[in-house]
Amino acid sequence: MKRILGLTLAAFTIASCTKVQEPKSSNPPNSKDLGSLVIPQEFNWSSSTKGRLTVTLTSDTAAFSADGQELQLIDDKGKVVDRKWIEGSSADFYLTMPQIGSDLFVFYPNSGDKIQVSQPGNITMNVKTNFFNVDYSVILDNASKGKKSSTGSKGKIQGTDLLVNGDFETDNFPNYPGNHNLTEGHWYVYSHSKYDWASGNGGKVFKSKSSHHGYAYQLLDVDGGELYTTTASTSGNFCVYVFFIDNNGNIIDYDGYAPNNGNNIDRSGTIPANADYVLYKVHGAKNHWIDDVTFEVEPAIQDADGDGVADDDDDYPNDASRAYTSYFPNNGYQTVAFEDLWPQKGDFDFNDMVLSNNVVYTSDADNNLVDATFTISLDAVGSGFANGLAIVFVDDNKNPINADIIESVSGNATEDPAVTNGIVVFDHVYNAQSEYYQNNGEGPSKTPDVFTFTVIFNGNAGSLNIVPDVYIFRSNDRGLEIHLDGFSGTSAANSSYYNTGDDVNGTYSTQSGLPWVLEVVTPNKSFEHPNEKVDILEAYPQFQSWAESGGSANQNWMESPVASKIFDLQ
Repeated sequence: MKRILGLTLAAFTIASCTKVQEPKSSNPPNSKDLGSLVIPQEFNWSSSTKGRLTVTLTSDTAAFSADGQELQLIDDKGKVVDRKWIEGSSADFYLTMPQIGSDLFVFYPNSGDKIQVSQPGNITMNVKTNFFNVDYSVILDNASKGKKSSTGSKGKIQGTDLLVNGDFETDNFPNYPGNHNLTEGHWYVYSHSKYDWASGNGGKVFKSKSSHHGYAYQLLDVDGGELYTTTASTSGNFCVYVFFIDNNGNIIDYDGYAPNNGNNIDRSGTIPANADYVLYKVHGAKNHWIDDVTFEVEPAIQDADGDGVADDDDDYPNDASRAYTSYFPNNGYQTVAFEDLWPQKGDFDFNDMVLSNNVVYTSDADNNLVDATFTISLDAVGSGFANGLAIVFVDDNKNPINADIIESVSGNATEDPAVTNGIVVFDHVYNAQSEYYQNNGEGPSKTPDVFTFTVIFNGNAGSLNIVPDVYIFRSNDRGLEIHLDGFSGTSAANSSYYNTGDDVNGTYSTQSGLPWVLEVVTPNKSFEHPNEKVDILEAYPQFQSWAESGGSANQNWMESPVASKIFDLQ
């Protein structure tokens, strides 16, 4: 949009009063003018699925508790894009993902269960942890009496399977000795264990009898601190237990694992430092079987930086202050396209300033935020106005964060002295460019400048879900801010602009529900902005039905542009 000379606040200020959206009319089909349409006021003009996602974990075991355990948000390739620690059986994520072409899942590492995520809100995740209500008092009370035979030898190397006859192809199941003196090399069964050595799963299996419990034990010689992985195939109702025993024969801890949704067990853990043996137990019920059981050990966890996170799980294995990485958006790229005549409507070519943004957050071993690194591409500057670019961190309800969470800012940005938790990327776009360009089909074209900077957080940030609100402001009038619909002006905004011109009550939306900012989140940065003076409805014919439907129809509208009406950034 070209500069409109002599435009002042007085030129468009009207008496301030509360505006009410006009009744929705029937929009003309195939309109060429976005400004003529009436859109639902609640539409947020974002091609993303975003908002708070609360995941509550449940189980068929009454005593189940996942508190303090990790819950992950992963993509379809298994990449962890965010992680939270469970408190009160639930965890909160903030989703920002493309409406289409992006798959995210909530993954519970302790059980291997995962569910696909399609939208924010509240979901319940039932995890398989049915360990049955078994009385282990016999083992716990008498373990100190049982010592392994000195004839056994570990002789293991990394990844060695310590279990003997884990495929149950040999019929060797002696009774558990009354004196609890166990030797290595075979399974033991109690006399009241109801089981069959049966055919199944392509060979022999250990099978519980109908309406009874069947279980077997095996003693293993281990070293404290080793990593272990245990796997098994089951027909359903079978669990495995790993009891850790010290050199005096005392059980010091145990882990129990149930099958995942595929009826398999594939779990890993760490053997306690003071453990010398493992008593391994398989336990099934109701005519189910187990087969191909393994228990492999590896050397102790490598933790080069000593932060308590294993190097294999640590995104920064040589930096004790950092451990994990998360992303905004969770998946894909965010493009923010501005009209800058607010509070007056513009020409809806959405190229006055166009930005592509990606944020990488890091957090420490306790999942407290450490820093955020922004990479912002200044794709287009079609405006004749000099505008600045700024960011303010808000919470996942888009409300201001009262505590100051920023320690410092380095790189191509500075901390905003006028706004708590604010950052100024630049205060004058044309002064910030390496050389003048517009990338709007009329002015000069150039490969976009890229602004990179890092925000260091202080202790107030903790493990908050924080959202970057990217906005522009007038270089010679700091109080004139333009935000994405649904976000509020900052403490530096001049509220006397609200409810003037075409603005409705400072919502950055018109009476007919039209925006000044468009957010496009795509898996592969596929959005290309319209050329100068080209209404977005002309550049993207499917945009109208997407907007009129409140974002539910034609969610891939950005993939079908009119090539002659958009600016090719490639």
